[in-house]
Amino acid sequence: MKKSKRLDLISTIVKDNDIHSKAEIVDYIDKHFGIKYSVATIGRDLNELKIYKMPSANNERYYRKFNDNAQNEAKTKLINLYKEEIEKVTIKDNYLIIKTSPGFAQSVNFYIDQMNLNEVLGTVGGNDTILILVESTELAAFVHYQLFGETYNNDVI
Repeated sequence: MKKSKRLDLISTIVKDNDIHSKAEIVDYIDKHFGIKYSVATIGRDLNELKIYKMPSANNERYYRKFNDNAQNEAKTKLINLYKEEIEKVTIKDNYLIIKTSPGFAQSVNFYIDQMNLNEVLGTVGGNDTILILVESTELAAFVHYQLFGETYNNDVI
């Protein structure tokens, strides 16, 4: 099977089934099509297709296609939250601290995670504060720009 067909097949399998593991995809293709692939091959294909394990409503994690529109929507929501609920952003060394109105840190953190930025090593969110870890001070400023766009120079300490 050509790679393009395999990618289409994997997309369809993930779309139509609740898949928990790469091995399930390997087994599905073997059972229904008699073709054997390694888990590593399927893993590379999933990355290429932007298919990742994501939480579902029932707290299970299934493979789903990442929606690029979700990234754009997340950025739009972040910019709106920046204007209304984000009180201060502090860049210190290799991290950003975002201070929000009480109760908004989890929402802001959710949209930051939705942006899926490679430069972000991790985020931690409380009630009104978010910590974003990156590799360097320069990347911290860049991540701030990626998250909030042209609002970059307002309120940054």
